[in-house]
Amino acid sequence: MAFLLYCAFALVLFLAFALLALTQFTHRRSTGTAELPPERVRQARFVAGLLLCAVLCAAIYTEGGGFGVLLWAGLVSLAACAVTVVLGWRPALLAPLARLMLFSTGVFSPTHQPPGAGG
Repeated sequence: MAFLLYCAFALVLFLAFALLALTQFTHRRSTGTAELPPERVRQARFVAGLLLCAVLCAAIYTEGGGFGVLLWAGLVSLAACAVTVVLGWRPALLAPLARLMLFSTGVFSPTHQPPGAGG
């Protein structure tokens, strides 16, 4: 049971580091997608930071303070290396996520429009 939880943590961390990497133009170019607007870059980095913090909190909650932090640090290293390998050898695997970041659907959509905004 714990193995599945650790795998879920690793996948969420992989997603967080992929989001962080795909905010950089060189990595977006390797996936064949256009550059992000500055507002979308801020949103992606904010979501990635929330995912990193959420996994840290979940690891501490499930495994305790000592091993939870150690588990998180190890999985952070593993996820960052995995994103590096994917971007180096098969960047097309991250292209769907890069395309999702361009559109205003999904996680990156604004929650509301300011008063007087058309649309």
